[in-house]
Amino acid sequence: MCLFSAVHPFFTDRWLKPLLLIAFVMVAVYPIWAQSTVLTLKQLGELAPEKIEGYKMQDQIKGRMLKIGTLSYSMIERTFVHGKKQITIMLFDYNNASVMYRQATQKWKNEEDIETDLVLEQAYEFEKQPGRMHYSKSANKSQIVMGIQNRFYLMLTGDGVAPNDLSSIAKIFDFGRFPPQEVAMNDAKCR
Repeated sequence: MCLFSAVHPFFTDRWLKPLLLIAFVMVAVYPIWAQSTVLTLKQLGELAPEKIEGYKMQDQIKGRMLKIGTLSYSMIERTFVHGKKQITIMLFDYNNASVMYRQATQKWKNEEDIETDLVLEQAYEFEKQPGRMHYSKSANKSQIVMGIQNRFYLMLTGDGVAPNDLSSIAKIFDFGRFPPQEVAMNDAKCR
């Protein structure tokens, strides 16, 4: 007779071994199962445009997957050139590093728009995805940063590119193809 059957009739030898086996497997698999994943470099690259009209891709896609303790993220970079004009696309997947996503995007809520003779900085939103736009008039450099699906961080940088032209590049992205965040923002390992 099983020791546990004295406590509860469910715990007989017939049921105990399968339950222990299931418990063991679940404990062993939990770290893999619970670990959310970031997109591979190939998958991330498929979310970014491969060509921009009038521009030539400078190099092949660059990218890396990084792990810092329990946090991990992936990022890619693509550069396009047209004469002296250059557009750089950097796309980060912070699915398993929501703390990094929050740090990069939360300051936008309190930033005020600025326009001077040298600088234009303002809120930017496209398809309900929040961001900021910055333009250095003297250097003719523009930048748009956006948070996508509470998971992805997109940075578009243009050298010799006006903000309106860079905004047109942002509209090439199909944000409906971006998978939503898998990790709860209050998950302790991602804070």
